[in-house]
Formats: sequence, structure tokens, C-alpha cells
Amino acid sequence: MSNATATAQTRVQNKPKAKRRSRDGIPLFRWLTRNWVWDTFILLCIIGNAAILGIDAHYGETGPYHAQIEQWNMYFLFIFTGELVLEFLAQGPRKYFSNGWNIFDVIVIGLSYIATSPAISALRTLRVIRVFRLVSAVPQMRRVVEALFGAMPGILASFAILAVVFYIAAVMGTTLFHSDPGFSDLGQSMLSLFALSQFDGWGDTITRLQQQSPYAWIFVLGFTLIAAFAVLNLFIGVIVEAVQAAPQEEIKDEIEEVQEEVEEIQVAQEDAAVVQQRILDEVRALRSELAALRGAAPPPSA
Repeated sequence: MSNATATAQTRVQNKPKAKRRSRDGIPLFRWLTRNWVWDTFILLCIIGNAAILGIDAHYGETGPYHAQIEQWNMYFLFIFTGELVLEFLAQGPRKYFSNGWNIFDVIVIGLSYIATSPAISALRTLRVIRVFRLVSAVPQMRRVVEALFGAMPGILASFAILAVVFYIAAVMGTTLFHSDPGFSDLGQSMLSLFALSQFDGWGDTITRLQQQSPYAWIFVLGFTLIAAFAVLNLFIGVIVEAVQAAPQEEIKDEIEEVQEEVEEIQVAQEDAAVVQQRILDEVRALRSELAALRGAAPPPSA
């Protein structure tokens, strides 16, 4: 083997291999489920199923179209089940169950089958959870939900701050206005403060408290400014920041996938170059052996 071949092989072996993307699944089903026609069809089925469920809930079991709605409801359920099967075949087991949205769809369809049982009428209300599949079917809605889950630590921290503010204000309100019906105990004070944070009966509450203490407006106004304008807006800020960061994360993931594909192509090209060089070396060696055999052959007799 020549030095060029050995050098090329050493370079390929020392080069870090690109992380291979999962190519599981059947190509035919990937082609079938990866186009706008399929996505539009499933989206229309979800919307249609949600519409007939609303009509059935409005008119009840005595409605004129209840039997037809029940029949179409089963048709939609079979369509969604077929969708899960096709997606499973298109992606393969490993990739399919590594996606949380696929697991979410399986749970929703499973609960829908439970809701078809006539034994417990309360279970029929579970049919409406199929509308949640709009979230997994529309990419924009998926990004919002993923952003909300990503912002959960900030939301919980804001909620903790708000709980501390409410508790301190409830203790102060119960101590200062214990004779008022809205602040007679800690629980009632919490409810009154929650109503104040939503500006529900704000004027009536402050007028009633002013009759007991002329400085009650300081307490009410201070709590409203802190709870309604400051702390509650933290939720909005955290959620907006998470939603704005979601497209950036998606773009970053797409860039990483493209980089992985480029690295795979580079490795494949270098592997092909090594194989080509090896074939050329073998061809040269065969030519040399053939030339040597011709030179060693005896001359033909006269």
C-alpha cells in the first residue's frame, strides 16, 4: 500500500465521526407523511372532529344528529389511529418514542378509546381532549407550548414571589381590618386581596375600609401596585422572553442538523477517496505483476 493511501486512511480514522442521524422507518411512509397534503388532511380532521363534538354537546343525546355524530366520531378516531400507525412506521420505534409530542398523541388517542365505553357516561367527556391534538399538529402552537415549559422555572419563581407578597399582605390586612367581613380571617383576606389584584370591586373595598381607617388607602394602593403591576407582570415578561427565544432555539437545532449532515458527507467523501486510492494501487500492482509475467515468459520457438 502506498504512503498516500496510508496517510488518507490515517486522516479518516483520526477524524471524529459525525453523529449519525437516525434513519429508521420505511421510506415509503416517510414520503407519505412528510408533505403538506397529509398535514392539511389531519388538521382538517381534527377541526372537524372538534366541531361535531361541540354540536353534540350543544344539542345533547336527544339531538337530531346524535347518531350520525357518534358514527363520524368513530371514523375520526380510526383516522387518528391510522395516523399514529403510519407515523410509527415512517419514523421507526426509536425515533418515534424519543419525540414527546408523539407520546402525547398516543396518550390522547388512548384516552379517546376509553371515552367510547358506554359503561361510564362521565368518560364521554374525555373525547374532547382530542382537540388538544391541534397543538401537536400546528408547529406554531407547539413552539408556544414548548416555550411555556421552558419558562416554567421562571414562572414558578415569579409565583413564589407573588405568594410571599399575598401572604404578607393577608397577615397585615387581617391584623388591620379584622372587623371587616372581607378581612375577618386569613383565608378571607387572601380572597379579598386576589379580587383587588384583578381590580374586582376595588373601589367598593377601599371605600369600605376607609370607614374604619382613614389610611386604608395606603395599604390597598401599595398592595395593588406591588401585586398587580409589578409581580404579575413578571409572568408576562418571563413568558414573552421564552416565546421569543423559542425560534432561536429551533434555528440553532436546524443549524446543528445541517452541520451533522455536512460532516457525514465529508466523511463519506474521504472514505470514497481512500477506496479509490486503494483500487488504483491494486490496479498498478496487477499491471506490474502482469508485466513481470510477460517478461519472464520464454520466447516462442521458431
